This record gives sequence, structure tokens and C-alpha cells, in this order.
Amino acid sequence: MLQALVFGGLFLIPFLPLYVENDFFFPFITGKNFAFRIIVEIVFASWVLLALADVKYRPKFSWILPTFGSLLVVMFFANLFGEYPLKSFMSNFERMDGYITLVHVFMYTVVLGSVLTTQKLWSYFLHTSVVVALLVALYGLGQQADIFEGGRDRVDSRLGNAAYMAVYMLFHIFFVAFLALRSKVTAYRIGYAVVGLILAYTLLQTGTRGTFLGFIGGMGAAVAYVALFGRRVPELRKYAIGGIFALIVAVLVFIGVRDADFMQQGPLKRIANIDLQADLVVRGTIWGMAWEGVQERPLLGWGQGNFSYVFNEKYEPSLYAQEQWFDRVHNIFFDWLVAGGFLGFIAYFSIMAALVYYLLIRPIFMHKESSFSVLENAVLLGLLVGYLMHNLVVFDNIISYIFYGTLLALVHMRVAKPMEKVEKFSIDQKMVTQFAAPIVIIVTGFGMYFMNVPGIRAAGDIIDAMTAPTVTERLVEFDSAIRQESFANQEIVEQLAQQAMQIIRNPNIPPEEKQTIVMRAELELLKLADEKPGDARIHNFISAFYRAIGAMDKAREQAAIAVSFSPEKPSLLAEQAIVELQAGQAEPAEEFLQKAFELEERNTQVRVLYAATLMQTGKFAQAKELVGDEYKEQFAMNDYALSSTEAAGQFAYLAELFEIRVENQPSNPQHRTSLAFIYSQLGDRESAIATLQKASEAIPTFEERAQCYIGNLEAGNAPGEGCDQ
Repeated sequence: MLQALVFGGLFLIPFLPLYVENDFFFPFITGKNFAFRIIVEIVFASWVLLALADVKYRPKFSWILPTFGSLLVVMFFANLFGEYPLKSFMSNFERMDGYITLVHVFMYTVVLGSVLTTQKLWSYFLHTSVVVALLVALYGLGQQADIFEGGRDRVDSRLGNAAYMAVYMLFHIFFVAFLALRSKVTAYRIGYAVVGLILAYTLLQTGTRGTFLGFIGGMGAAVAYVALFGRRVPELRKYAIGGIFALIVAVLVFIGVRDADFMQQGPLKRIANIDLQADLVVRGTIWGMAWEGVQERPLLGWGQGNFSYVFNEKYEPSLYAQEQWFDRVHNIFFDWLVAGGFLGFIAYFSIMAALVYYLLIRPIFMHKESSFSVLENAVLLGLLVGYLMHNLVVFDNIISYIFYGTLLALVHMRVAKPMEKVEKFSIDQKMVTQFAAPIVIIVTGFGMYFMNVPGIRAAGDIIDAMTAPTVTERLVEFDSAIRQESFANQEIVEQLAQQAMQIIRNPNIPPEEKQTIVMRAELELLKLADEKPGDARIHNFISAFYRAIGAMDKAREQAAIAVSFSPEKPSLLAEQAIVELQAGQAEPAEEFLQKAFELEERNTQVRVLYAATLMQTGKFAQAKELVGDEYKEQFAMNDYALSSTEAAGQFAYLAELFEIRVENQPSNPQHRTSLAFIYSQLGDRESAIATLQKASEAIPTFEERAQCYIGNLEAGNAPGEGCDQ
């Protein structure tokens, strides 16, 4: 029974990439993560009892497990003393990361490395995983070809994110190579090659540049290892040297054809247009901010999932065009430095150091017998290099964690040595069945319930709330989600507030129902702000909520709090300005926009908003100078800018703006009509008539009305007189 639970659970985990729970919030993420946690909890509990009863399943020693264990110890204290411990330990629905995931990956690694103790078992396990990866790849390619529903330009299949799909393919390309090394049958080798090519092609179709470079780097590391250290296999060493040259030629060919039409289409375009210098500018800025955060808390960092605090506090205005609420550094080095300080960084990379020790240092530099062949060492090191390069610009998720844990378990199984005390430890079987088993079952049951059930219920309640037909039913479901007291309260409350903002604008909903959901949303938002102090994003969100319901004084207060936590972020100053504009206060809005503009003059959105507000405050020359010729098109396409220009009575300039609109959107009759009316107001009847004649020719469905306008202009009447009936 215990064996069945352990092996059944372990062999179920490779199938998780196929699982999507559409009835949960973030369906591609939450379902997989909850399933992984529950399976691992059952497997681990069963393994504990199995190991007590049978010595062959007990853990052995390699440096991989203690280094991983040290990471858990360090990160426990880093999270405990971090900025927001709840998120650090439990994460949220969008990421499902945090300390709880680290612990489960550790448990998975320990059990996998302890019970899969033969090459035959590992062959079964890796083949199972490769078959699932092939299915995932084919499904994604089928979506891309419109065979299956849900296709996107970049292949993401059942994982919902192209970057997650890419790293999944990366692991399995190297797993296929590892399996192929053991095969002596030509037909099987051909099969492995075909599968490997399909997975590699799928990786390309994800358009994930960092993973593509990791794939190339991993291949280069593998062949370089054989070329440098393959003394025992001189015939393969020659091939490896040739492989290095072949890889160099392939890269040169890729560079040579990167501008070809077939390379500039679909996901390949992203890879073909890799520009490391340009692509790393934004990343480099974020890494610099992260380093400032590390210097502020060098020992234990900020805790997992808390980079958002560093991002807001150290924000660089040059990031105005990027995502405004980064929660990851997108670099494995800085992510761990921020999360765990130098202690967490050392603990995490000590795990990789253990791998390098067993795969490279011990067999090559210490001249000790290796547990792997030269080619196996090469493939596994290549995978490690590829994974590390991928994580230089991305971050881990449950898929990459699972298969990194698989790599750790595989190496551990080969290199681990029995521990004498563990092997000799004996316990009466009655103690196992009558004492240990009940305790393990009870602890596991409670742990499974409290760590998973509230989150599972809340994830389903959010979907039910968002799809409920009436306001009352939505509130019932949101109330149920909140009462679960799960780790995703912020996401639940934000969804509640968004629903309230939509409902308040719906004229078909009774006022009393609007008031009920608005009051509940306000209550929960304020609670959230108290529970998670110092978060600029929450206060910015509350400000937008208050604007939506017309509570301008409260919106003004919340916007100011948000700016106090992130004073260098132009978008937060712009929110302050929008509050003032919505309240009819153009002059204070101008001051906020001036500050935002001076922080980063390349910010086109702020420039346009600032210029439009200057129009409102009567500073026409300054507004026009700010727009100039370079930003005139963006100004013309902004509705607020047009209305401000019209309100300012700058009709000649307004005509220029509508000329740009007509040029950009020639099939829009309203733009042409507005331009004609402006010409009419300026006393230029000929231009007005000419504009309408061109509109009549360009838009046949508008011809009748255009002729009516023209007739009025020629008769000296108002253009629209009697034409809009």
C-alpha cells in the first residue's frame, strides 16, 4: 500500500503539465500547484512510514540534500523577518511560489532520490516525463496550427505562459539526450532524435529569448565538456570538437539569416531580433535597483516575494514604459539576493555547487571515479548551464522547480552514500503501525487541509463571484472567498473592488445594490492596506477605486500615500493629477504632472497629459512647445488633449490635430466631420466643404450626410442644421 502511494504519486507528477483547472482563479497555475502540493504531501508521509519499515528506502548522503536543507533554514528566517511574511511563506495565486513551494520541492527531491534507486526505475520515470512533454509540445503546436482551441502566437500549450513552456522544453531536450546515451538500438536513437527535434522546435516557437540562449549555451557547455575532458572516449572527443565548430557555424548562419522573411514571422521574430545590449538595458536598470535593496538588507534580505517593495522604493523613472509593478528581479542572482540576502544567495547556489562538484570537480580535478559516464556528465552539466542561463532573465515557477528537483534527485541517487546510523536504526513494526502511522496520518491530514483547502475553495469562489448573474450572488461568493482566510486575500479583494467599479457605472443596477458592493469593497480594501503596510500598489489601487465612485477627497489622500512610498514613479504622480482633473482642479494637476514630466521627459504619456493640462490652465504657448512636431501625433490621438484644446478656444491648432486624426483614421467619418466644423468656425468655408467632399468620396455610407452638410455651408447655415435627424 505504502509503495503504491509513493511510486504512484511520483509517477503522477510528470503529468501535472497537462492539468489545467479552469474553475480556479489563474487556472494554469493554481491547479498544478495545489495538485503538486497535495501529491507530495501524501507521497512524503507514505515514504516516511515506508522508510521506517524498510531500510532500502531510507535517505542516503550527498551534499545535495544538506545544501538544499540549508536553504530552507536560511529562508525560514529571511521570510520570518522580511517585509511581508505572509506572502513570503505562502505567496499568492498568480505565483504560487514562496517558502511553501520550496519545502514541497525539497520533499519531492528527497523522496524521488531515495526510492528511485535503480537505473531501470529512472528510465521509466524519465521516459514517462518525456512522453508527457511530447504531448504538451504537440498540443501547443496544434493550438498554433488552429487544430486545438486556445492558440496564441507564442506557444504555451497547457502551461499558459510561453516562458514556462520554454524552460519545460529545455529540461526535456536534455532528458531525451540523457536517455539516448544509454540506448544501443539504432531505431530507438532515431526516435529520441525525432522527439528531441520536436521539443527543440517547440522551444523556438515559444519565442523565449533567454531560454533559447540557455539552450545554445547548454549545448555548447555539453560538447565543450566532452572536448576538454573526454580523454576516455577519444573517438567521441573528435566529434565533440567538431560539434563545437558546428555550433559556431549554426550560430553564424542564424545571424546571417535573421533578417529573412521566414525568420521575421511569428515567435521566431523575437529570437531573430535578439539585441543583448538593448534587451538588457531595462533588466540592467532593475538589477541596479535590486542591488540597492540588497545593500539596505544584506544579511537576510527582504523575504521571498517582496521585491515589489524594493521596486517601488528604489524606482527609476526611466522604467516608465515598462510594467509598473514588478514582483521579481528576473535574474536568479538578484532574486535570491533580494529574497534571502547574502546568506540566502550562498545557500541557494551551494546546491548548484554540489552538482558541479559531483559532475565536474570530483571526476576531473580530484580524479575520483565518477558515478556518471563522460557523456552523461556532459548532458547534465549542459542542462544545468542552460537552466542557469534561462534564469538570468526569467524566474522559477512550479514547472521549472519540479524538474530542477528531478535533476537534483537523479544526481543524488547516483552519488549518495549510505549513512551508517540511518541504515542501522531499527524500530519495532508495531511502533510504526500503532504509533508512528497515526501521528503521520493526523499531521499530514491537518497540514493538507490548512495549507490547501482554504486556498482551493477561495480560488473557486473567485471564479463563481466573477460569473455570478446578480450583484447579491457576487457578494455572497466574494464573502465566501474572503472568509476562507487564504493566502490570496489581496487578489480576492482587488477582484471585488474591480467588480464594484464596473457595477457603479452600470445604469441598469439599482442604487442600493451598487451601494452595498461599494461599501463592502471599501471596507476590505482598507483592511488590506492595514494588513500590508507600505505597499504603494495597494494605495494606488484604492485611489483608483475612490475615483471610480466619485469620492475625490479619499482618492486624493490614497494617491498621496502611494507617492510617499514610491516618490520617483511618474505613474503615481499622474494618478494624483488625474484625481485633481476629475475633481475639476486643473492647477494642482499641472503641478503633479510637471513633477512627473521632470522625472523623465521621454515619458510620452505624461508629456501629452501635461501639455493638455497646460491648455486647460491657459498656458497655450508652453503646451504647444511641449508637444512640438515630434509628439504632435500622440497629442492629436488623445481625447483629453483634444477636449482641452477645444475648451481653450485654440481652434486653429485643433484643426491641425484633427488633420492628423483624419490621416491616421481615414475611414472614421466623425473625424472628418469635426474637422469640417472646425474649419467652419474658423471662417474657412472652402476648406470645410473640401473636407466633406473628400469624406463623401472616401466613405460611401457617409455621402448623404456629407452632402447635407455641404448644402448648409453653401447656403450660409450651420453645417449640421437638419442633417442629423
